[in-house]
Amino acid sequence: MDDLDVIILNSLLVSRDKYISGNFLAKKVGISRVGIWARLEKLREQGFTFDAVRHLGYRISQEPDELNASLIRAYLSLENSSVKIVFFPEIDSTNSEAERQLADGREVPFIIISSKQQMGRGRLGRKWHSPEEGNIYMSYVFRPQLPPARMQPFTLWMGLNICELLNRFCDLPVKLKWPNDLVLNNKKVAGMLTEARVDSDQMLDLVFGLGLNVNSDCKQWPSEIAPNATSLASEIGNFLPINNFAANLIIVGVKAYQQFSAGNYNTDFFKLWDRYNALKLKSVTVKTQVSSLSGKVEGIDDEGSLLLKDALDKKHVLRVGEVSLGNSEILSSIST
Repeated sequence: MDDLDVIILNSLLVSRDKYISGNFLAKKVGISRVGIWARLEKLREQGFTFDAVRHLGYRISQEPDELNASLIRAYLSLENSSVKIVFFPEIDSTNSEAERQLADGREVPFIIISSKQQMGRGRLGRKWHSPEEGNIYMSYVFRPQLPPARMQPFTLWMGLNICELLNRFCDLPVKLKWPNDLVLNNKKVAGMLTEARVDSDQMLDLVFGLGLNVNSDCKQWPSEIAPNATSLASEIGNFLPINNFAANLIIVGVKAYQQFSAGNYNTDFFKLWDRYNALKLKSVTVKTQVSSLSGKVEGIDDEGSLLLKDALDKKHVLRVGEVSLGNSEILSSIST
């Protein structure tokens, strides 16, 4: 982490459409104007473009296409967010790294974020394909002082808040497919995985992982993945500003966790579920480890369990399962 770069970028972002003088930046950071120039040159090597005009100063004209830790932190500072992020250009799994950081004693909350991961994990111990470019792989790490029984709806709550952000930020109809997928036009755009350590009556730590296809090119994906998955950019038709978007994801996720921990999320939970439920009144098949059940989705209960009515009008409450829509299942293509 380089705090000086964050301060410089923050200053340039605050006055995005104006030029900021080298003297102002030098005084704010506490280095010489030559030092400012040298740091901007290093930032140019990371994908930034700066307009420079004599007697006026500098302004950002283009941001990097890939995730940049200093820029994400600068965007977070604009919103007065002090959450710590740990960035890796490439990693095995953000959830795995979160476990290592916890074992080393890192103070919570913190965020692990990466542009690429090689050994993404899905539900039930599965390994999933993680497209290599233009995506966000992120794990939010917390230590809730809550009984394990309270945590059942947590993944859904986090997913619904991310749906809200995606609909607002991207103007795309992203919805949540129970229990842990985000879908867009019937294709998977994100996957979620929550993992926790618990003792008999309390959570020890909690890791919420998110893998989101942002600017990746669907045409480059394996043939078994491409028909069932998509990216935000593919649906919009242009690239998203990935660093600003990542900062928004972090802020929304931390706020959602805080609201969940405080226990005042229930009303919003069911409002968001009604708005973003991808399975609303649909006929589905739910496979568990021991059986398969078909029926119409009627909603969820307070614990986030799926409510299903079968052909004999018998109601079922399902806490876990893999959901198929019609004859084709939305395949998990992204993981954390």
